[in-house]
Amino acid sequence: MSQVTPMVQPLLLQFQQLFFLSKVVGVLPQDLTKFRHKNVLEKSRNGMIYMLGMLALYVGLYNLLIYSFSEEDRTLKATQSTLTFVIGLFLTYIGLIMMATDQVTALFNQGKLGELYERIRVVDERLYREQCLVNNSCIAKRIRIMLVMTIIFELFILLTTYIELVDYTQWLSLLWMVSAIPTFINTLDKIWFAVSLFALKERFEAINATLEDLVTEHEKFQTWLTGDADAPEPHTADSSETQPPQYDSNLEYLYKELGGIDIGSLRGSGGKNNKVAPIAHSLNSFGESIQTPRKPHQPNPNPMMNMAHESELSNATKVEEKLNNLCQVHDEICEIGKAMNGLWSYPILSLMAYGFLIFTAQLYFLYCATRAQSIPSLFRSAKNPFITVIVLVYTSGKCIYLIYLSWKTSLASKRTGISLHKCGVVADDNLLYEIVNHLSLKLLNHSVDFSACGFFTLDMETLYGVSGGITSYLIILIQFNLAAQQAKDAIQSFNSFNDTAGLVGAATEFGNESSTLYDLVTTTMMTPSNY
Repeated sequence: MSQVTPMVQPLLLQFQQLFFLSKVVGVLPQDLTKFRHKNVLEKSRNGMIYMLGMLALYVGLYNLLIYSFSEEDRTLKATQSTLTFVIGLFLTYIGLIMMATDQVTALFNQGKLGELYERIRVVDERLYREQCLVNNSCIAKRIRIMLVMTIIFELFILLTTYIELVDYTQWLSLLWMVSAIPTFINTLDKIWFAVSLFALKERFEAINATLEDLVTEHEKFQTWLTGDADAPEPHTADSSETQPPQYDSNLEYLYKELGGIDIGSLRGSGGKNNKVAPIAHSLNSFGESIQTPRKPHQPNPNPMMNMAHESELSNATKVEEKLNNLCQVHDEICEIGKAMNGLWSYPILSLMAYGFLIFTAQLYFLYCATRAQSIPSLFRSAKNPFITVIVLVYTSGKCIYLIYLSWKTSLASKRTGISLHKCGVVADDNLLYEIVNHLSLKLLNHSVDFSACGFFTLDMETLYGVSGGITSYLIILIQFNLAAQQAKDAIQSFNSFNDTAGLVGAATEFGNESSTLYDLVTTTMMTPSNY
């Protein structure tokens, strides 16, 4: 039996490079052979074993990294405040937790992920039947740009920190390369989510563009019907016969004498520009008929200029099926978006928590470094302000882009209702109004919003709140650090004062003992002996 050729190319065809790289580093457990030949994501036992092995390897190497660089952390609690020590101890494993969340979630959702992209392929076929085309070529380009930017950021942060702040004369310093693994794996996983989310936004915008095209086509059709188009109106008589001379107020007396024409009625009737075009009288002053010379008939060089395609919105019963199909596809895309949000819900929550904590801690450790205070070994990039800026840009860029893309996708899904109502307004038909109102209620009940496990919505308002939270917590941490340093300086001053007072007391006591000895010797020498 011959295999049916798909109507459209699957979206996963654009994920070739991203899938192979994700498969090598252990981000996805799906079968490599099935993806290469069929462009589908299917479960694979060997892939699952390989991914678990890579996860165990990363965890072991990361703990070895922490142990090998822990010499600096052993004296951190004794030399600095307990707050800095606790923050460093907690944030040391936050990157590893984020990476483990991504990989474990991918293991549990490996079957659902393949179904998700299959549903997108079916949606593309339905859009193709409605002559609503989606260009997927930009997705491959977007993936390549994201991969290049990820590699550039990761290598720059890793190499600059290793060269500037790590003692690379020891062979154990090579374990510093492991510090880039959690963020790199997390970025690859979020590229999958970001590109898939962008694909949904493109399909929402394709539906909106199709509805806008219907509106534009109907407006052109109406313009052609009312004669406002650039093309000349269709006519059977010559323009010289159908366009009489324009009315001139200076010849008002002549029009009255010739035909007794009511000038007031002529002034009230006219064309679009309120220009009165009186009816030409057929008699001259001698009562003879006037024979207007005819111009030779010139054929229209472009007969298609007087033709216009009929608008779909002019026939409500004909366009009803198309509007129904587009709204059903819109509903299916919304359901796909909800399913996608469920698959990446925990990874998104871990990324947002990681971004919030790392952004705050990196700025706090930068402050500690400027005050010549010790900081945790894995956050030594905070000792260099330039490297700190790059780290913050890379970390915040991932979070901000996902929030912005989720917000734009949600807006694109809600904009479909506006485009649908434009069709009803421009058509000005009661039956079409009823259809549009019925479909708009369905669209209103099937909007899509993206959230992190329901804790907060991914929109610009959340971004504003997170920015305010980082500023508030940073100020609190700096105040606690100042208070701890002041208490530490006071204790050191008190101990120094006690040591000084002890030395002074000892010197005074020694002076008193010397004075007593001197008096004793003097008295003995001054006393006469009795012989």
